[in-house]
Amino acid sequence: MKKIFTFLVLTFLVLSVSATMKQSIADDDYRQAVYGALAKAEEPLKTAGFGKQPIAIVPLRRGHDLLAGRLKNMLNKAGFICVEGKEDPMWNKILAEIEWSDKKSDMLESSTIVKFGNLKSVRILFECDIRLVDKNEDRVYAEIELRATEVSTRKVLWGDTFTHTHYIGKDIQGIIKIDRQLNAVLKKNFADAQKSLTSPMYSEKMRHVKTITVIPLIGDINAYMTNMAIAMISQTKYIPKNPHIPSLRVVRSSARDGSLGCDAVFYGYVRSFHMTNPVESQEGKQIKTSYNAVVNIQFFVEDAKNGNILWSATVDLDEPISSKRDMTAEELKKYRKDRMDAVPDDIKENMLDNWLTYLIIFGIIIGAIIVLILAIKLFKAAFNCNNVR
Repeated sequence: MKKIFTFLVLTFLVLSVSATMKQSIADDDYRQAVYGALAKAEEPLKTAGFGKQPIAIVPLRRGHDLLAGRLKNMLNKAGFICVEGKEDPMWNKILAEIEWSDKKSDMLESSTIVKFGNLKSVRILFECDIRLVDKNEDRVYAEIELRATEVSTRKVLWGDTFTHTHYIGKDIQGIIKIDRQLNAVLKKNFADAQKSLTSPMYSEKMRHVKTITVIPLIGDINAYMTNMAIAMISQTKYIPKNPHIPSLRVVRSSARDGSLGCDAVFYGYVRSFHMTNPVESQEGKQIKTSYNAVVNIQFFVEDAKNGNILWSATVDLDEPISSKRDMTAEELKKYRKDRMDAVPDDIKENMLDNWLTYLIIFGIIIGAIIVLILAIKLFKAAFNCNNVR
């Protein structure tokens, strides 16, 4: 009875995930995020370096098939020769042997690729998998993995992970440049993550770890935060290694067969990295620009041998950031005009009607000040003269 109940629960969960993914990709916001991630692969594919050999796109998982046509068009534009593997009689037979269901979370295994070796026209298998589509009130984050495998050698010729964040909120925008203030905020949070990594609790769990392979943080901007992570690790007892392998799946595969040569793997996800629209305000003769920086980064250290998570941390911040600058000549001119415009009309009229009176009073005041200054000077001169006598 217990086994039947467990089976029913697992079946329900699988069907729920499948239905959610289908609904997700059909949703316009989700689709924009996934298409954005795929678009980022266009340039890297042009320099992928696996020639003009015939490529067959492995069928995508159910719910992802909206991506198939776009993927094929992208490969064709990049100059690759896409063939229809399904035209080969062996194609359907091979797919029938694969446990290809919504429970499958990994890409093709080596043993499966061997079966494709019987195909006549296919030399390269191209796989695409949507790893994650995550939505909140501000954005949709999509993560896809692409991989090209040579059928004859089962060697991965090219692979990478691509992400895109599609922002839904009208009052937010993605951060494309990290300024001095944001850099300072990130450094502070990376320092907190370092304290966690070196804390006694995790030091005990990682007592066997000496070297850590660092994979580029998924969703990073120009490897900026990946380099900060490498710097963070280098300030601990651990030695960071950078094999320049962008895909976590490829790294895990290398770790399993012992060719990676490290004790642990560091990876992470930049799931949110945006700012609220800047708001300018006036403070005297200066302009103040204010916005909130929203960052969510997840870090993991995984045992290279058994895949156990040895450490994890999250940088989660919503930080107000502001800066000031002097007004430009044009802004200063407008500022003075606005101040004059703010003066009530009755005061302006009074000044215009009695300008001569005000001028005489002003002259009298200036004259009195001059006379007072001269009197003080004469008094000092007379006092000094008496002292000399």
